[in-house]
Amino acid sequence: MNDARTDDPNDATQPSSEYTRETAVRGLGHRATSGSLTLDEYAERAAAIQQAATTEELDALLRELPEEAAGAPAARRPRWLVSVFVGGGLRGRWRLRDHLRVVAIFTVRTLDLGTAQLEAPESVITLITAFGGASIIAPQGVSIQLSGCALFGGRDDKRAELAPLPDSPLVRVRAFSLFGGVRIEDRPPRRNLLDVIRARSKPTGS
Repeated sequence: MNDARTDDPNDATQPSSEYTRETAVRGLGHRATSGSLTLDEYAERAAAIQQAATTEELDALLRELPEEAAGAPAARRPRWLVSVFVGGGLRGRWRLRDHLRVVAIFTVRTLDLGTAQLEAPESVITLITAFGGASIIAPQGVSIQLSGCALFGGRDDKRAELAPLPDSPLVRVRAFSLFGGVRIEDRPPRRNLLDVIRARSKPTGS
């Protein structure tokens, strides 16, 4: 959200312009789609940039970012995950290619997108479930589009109705279910990064 500002150009405590903020968010989006950041790290830092009130806070938020991945990743075949009777999920840091196909039969699969490192600005996850289902956990602000069909099952998007972050990576979820279902849920923020930055900058009291 872009708030109206009356910044004094001679006041170093104010952001120089909304352009600085927007450029910073776009830069984070690029890092998130080149595998340099997990979606948790992207969403946490992008939300904080939206709330930053001074150039010092913006600089602190952009400091200590990991190096960007060099070059675009080589084209790869879609990744497949197949589960029959045995549940499980993708947790910890994992790579999300531009296309992931998941098959779950008589079981439930959990995909934690917060710890995913994307390899493209747009990723497609195709879910095929029968007599089971899949659960997707995503950070707030990441753009997700849910489509598909269900026979004797359902598709539920339980996320809060929040606007996507500017230049957010896009994850398309195509869900096809038979006697099962797919649910997308919010992953609550681990912390407010801006509060952490502000706490560090406070002078130590007596």
